[in-house]
Amino acid sequence: MLILKAVGALSVIGVITSTILATAAKRFYVEVDPRVEAVAAALPGSNCGACGNPSCFMSAEKMVSGELEPNACVAGGQSVTDAVAAILGADTCDAIAMISARHCGGGDRAVRAYEYAGVRSCAAANRLAGGPLACSAGCLGYGDCVRACPFDAIHLDERGLPVVDPAKCTGCGICVKECPRGQITLLEMVPESAPVVVRCNAHDKVKARKANCSACCIACRKCERECPADAIHVIDMLAVVDYTKCTGCGTCVEVCPQDCIDLYGRAAAVDTMAADGRGGGAITNVTGKRIEAGA
Repeated sequence: MLILKAVGALSVIGVITSTILATAAKRFYVEVDPRVEAVAAALPGSNCGACGNPSCFMSAEKMVSGELEPNACVAGGQSVTDAVAAILGADTCDAIAMISARHCGGGDRAVRAYEYAGVRSCAAANRLAGGPLACSAGCLGYGDCVRACPFDAIHLDERGLPVVDPAKCTGCGICVKECPRGQITLLEMVPESAPVVVRCNAHDKVKARKANCSACCIACRKCERECPADAIHVIDMLAVVDYTKCTGCGTCVEVCPQDCIDLYGRAAAVDTMAADGRGGGAITNVTGKRIEAGA
């Protein structure tokens, strides 16, 4: 008898609670613009935050309200931009296609100022006297960017450097935000077709730089003198590429005595992951045939 009373009481409570919830849901229901749901479905759903919003659904709401352009989803690329534009009845526009690039070739060639035995995190190591590297601009190599990447586009190689897969990188920029040296462009977003990348980020004097890393840019200006497109210049003691002029001919890669300029980008004629750190050695493929510019 006691059990029956308990069951009955619980049933009554359940009915009352359900009624209250149903009434509240009906009373406070907020009608969602069906275009928001359609746009949200078209977005990647990774909630990467690259557009500046904490979720894809919020981005969809802002796209529908006009606060964001249809091409605001960096991770989605052109296909998502076209899909969103079609849903909203807007004119198609070009997606902002960017990928992450690492400006350091140090790794096991970089000198350590001290032995670090703490938490294997770039952020943690960087808090201890700026990290164990003698170079204050180099990659610490503990993989914060690797762990942060939601698209599995970065892996540490045998040198202890993060290698970006341009085919997987969506340009969300999370790795740049997570890198404690991202603000000084150790990791930087570059155009997806950026043909080359300079693997050095140091701006200190060349003598000190060479003492810190044997793979650094030595500001010799060979790349600057040989570039037929006037697309690379040594600025503040570091080679800097002007991607609006660079044709991807690979001359700078070939003449760099430090092998600190690599072929890069989605349009590269080589496997950019395999070419990472090879400099001029990647100009010639495995058959011995020279890879021509823009091939």
